[in-house]
Amino acid sequence: MKFLIRLALNAAIVWITFAVIDGLTFGGEWLGFLIVAGMLAVANAVVLPILKLLALPVRMMTLGLATLAINVAVIVAIIWFAGQLDPEVSSSAWGPTILGALMITILSSIVSTLIKD
Repeated sequence: MKFLIRLALNAAIVWITFAVIDGLTFGGEWLGFLIVAGMLAVANAVVLPILKLLALPVRMMTLGLATLAINVAVIVAIIWFAGQLDPEVSSSAWGPTILGALMITILSSIVSTLIKD
């Protein structure tokens, strides 16, 4: 049940991000947001733990700042991949993409803190 709540909240976070940041556009339906949120859930469950483990020495040297960079890089990849799957998802430049990734990272971490597994 918590997984479905997180999935719905991540879809809402993606929707808010695309609505707030100029340069990120989405012209599809809610199904597209659920697909992006599902990709985000898979990345958070599978890809991020592996990357965080591999980058552990760098994370220790940067006092955790590298974790933010890893999260942003994964979300940038998700936005790019979603744009390849659905032409309605697009970004006009790197600036809005990175800003959107930062926003999604911060809001997703707040949701993860509030809703524990």
